[in-house]
Amino acid sequence: MHSEMSVDIRGDIDRVWDYAAATDRWPRFLPHYRYVTVVQSQPGTTRRIVEMAAWRGRIPIRWLSVVETVPDERRIVFEHIGGAARGMLVEWRIVQHDGFVRATIFHELSTSPYAIVRSRLGEYVLGRHFIEPVAGRTLGCIKELVEAEAEGGTRRPSEGPRRMEAGQIGARAASDRDA
Repeated sequence: MHSEMSVDIRGDIDRVWDYAAATDRWPRFLPHYRYVTVVQSQPGTTRRIVEMAAWRGRIPIRWLSVVETVPDERRIVFEHIGGAARGMLVEWRIVQHDGFVRATIFHELSTSPYAIVRSRLGEYVLGRHFIEPVAGRTLGCIKELVEAEAEGGTRRPSEGPRRMEAGQIGARAASDRDA
């Protein structure tokens, strides 16, 4: 399964990057994320192993990933090394596009070691009912946060108690489905 999801955001590309790249802080401003724990850091690099957990509706999900940020290219690369989507490759790309910032998430499940995950049933259940809804909500929340800041407001995603003020993200953090 190959999935590509994009959202166009009216706002500053650096702010979009700040939110997206702050993966270890996502639960503070993405209400569907339960926690992100850095399991291992590799000194001198932006590569980390993280355990991530989110809500898909009322269903708790969690996984283990290797995540690496590539700030100069505004890319974030994940390799799922634990959980139902083990073997899945994920890449975020953030680019300036026609007066907007386009944030795109690519998912590739064909690299999973599990035949059932690579099957049409796996694509339907895991991809369409878990991966895409969580990724779509993540993109939607970041869009809402950045656009509210660009309008001079402090509006934040409408759900969930755990959110982060814009100033708390820090400059250049290393650490709607439209398509």
